[in-house]
Amino acid sequence: MPSAVQRATLCLITWMTIATIPMVIAEEPPGPPPAPVPSQILAAKKIFISNGGEDIWLDYDPKHDPSLTYHEFYADIKSWGKYELVSTPTDADVVFEIRLVFQERTCKLRLLILDPKSHITLWTLNQVANAANRDATARKNFDKAMNALVATIKDLVAKGKAD
Repeated sequence: MPSAVQRATLCLITWMTIATIPMVIAEEPPGPPPAPVPSQILAAKKIFISNGGEDIWLDYDPKHDPSLTYHEFYADIKSWGKYELVSTPTDADVVFEIRLVFQERTCKLRLLILDPKSHITLWTLNQVANAANRDATARKNFDKAMNALVATIKDLVAKGKAD
């Protein structure tokens, strides 16, 4: 026969279990439906890629090419083959402005998709590149972040056209 303490403990455990069941099975409220991707982005055939530059990092490496982000992004978008890359913003349907931002020992690729006529930002994408102590690892992390950013653009365009 269980003692009074054991019965009280069992009763308390049972009560706590029953009391938490509604919290466990309660569903989270649904989020808002996805907002549409601006039609200008989806219809774009010609883009201009703008070099937004990069923040200056305190541990600046003199071997670092400050145009690396622009060159890599340009090459990746060109190899995708979806867009005609034009040499002036006035010839473009949209402008992709790529920038490298340093924040607290990490770097972030920031892409602004702009309307070339009004200069209004239509969309913003950010991709973090993990910090690294070795140059080779930092480059791998940068390349991984760049690939993820381009994949996000492809996904944005594909999902936007599917809606």
